[in-house]
Amino acid sequence: MMLERWLTNLGLALIAAWLGVLAIQDVQQQVSSGRLTDIKPEQVQSIALQRSAGPLIQLERSEHGWSMRAPIEAPADEEAVDRLLNIAQARVGRVLPADATAAGRLGLDPPRVRLTLDGLTLNIGESDPVGNRRYVMIGDLVQLIDDDQLPWLLAPPEQFLSRRLLPADFSPGLGSIDGRPLSADTLAGLVDVVAERVEPIDGELSGRILVIQSADGDQQLRFLVAEGGTRWTRLDQRLSYWLAQPPLAERDEDAFGEPGQLPLPGLAPDGSTDTAPISPNATPVAVPDPHSICQINQMCQINQSKRRHA
Repeated sequence: MMLERWLTNLGLALIAAWLGVLAIQDVQQQVSSGRLTDIKPEQVQSIALQRSAGPLIQLERSEHGWSMRAPIEAPADEEAVDRLLNIAQARVGRVLPADATAAGRLGLDPPRVRLTLDGLTLNIGESDPVGNRRYVMIGDLVQLIDDDQLPWLLAPPEQFLSRRLLPADFSPGLGSIDGRPLSADTLAGLVDVVAERVEPIDGELSGRILVIQSADGDQQLRFLVAEGGTRWTRLDQRLSYWLAQPPLAERDEDAFGEPGQLPLPGLAPDGSTDTAPISPNATPVAVPDPHSICQINQMCQINQSKRRHA
């Protein structure tokens, strides 16, 4: 009986020793590579970012680039996504087996941030006050990386959204504002417009309705352009794009079809699109009313008669 117990304990000790050897080999392999993971950022297709507070952020790569799938469906900012992917290549300063650490004390159970790249989960905890490095647990290893990634990991969802007014793969075809057509030059000028910031819809909204149809006719964008022209809101995304300068001139309420005014440049009253693009400095041009025109014509006739008799 004693012999069997002794053999059992010996077998368990051998197994534990073998597992210890494997753990040491894993540690040595990680230390020799010097990187948090061997993931190649350009090959990652999906990202999930979950924080202890806030919604789950999901990003996916497609042939047109990165897009956010949750909590908002909208094109993603490529540079912001690259910052997340760079974490996978962070330099490792120290590696520890997970069973030799107090996961709860290090902020790893539960993790402060959980970043998943194509199925590989990085549990990110607190920082080491001595070395100013942050604990990251992957599988059975706890690694310490430079503590300069947390601001991006804790950024709100809108920080990962593209600030381009039009999607990168969107080619404008036809457009109108409050039913009045926009010129081709005006629409072309919107392609490169980048907002200062993107925010979720907040407060009451009002403004002019701007509709842009894609050149292939497959997609239509609708914006609500607020007074001043620096806030463009897409109600389907529930996002407002704030611009440093209005890409369209502020509309004069009497600019369309009212006596004494001509349409602003870039807005064709007859449906054509051969007018000049809207410029921020555009101003209404006064047009004499019919009675004034008649008086002017009479004065011209009198002056011409005087010149003939002179």
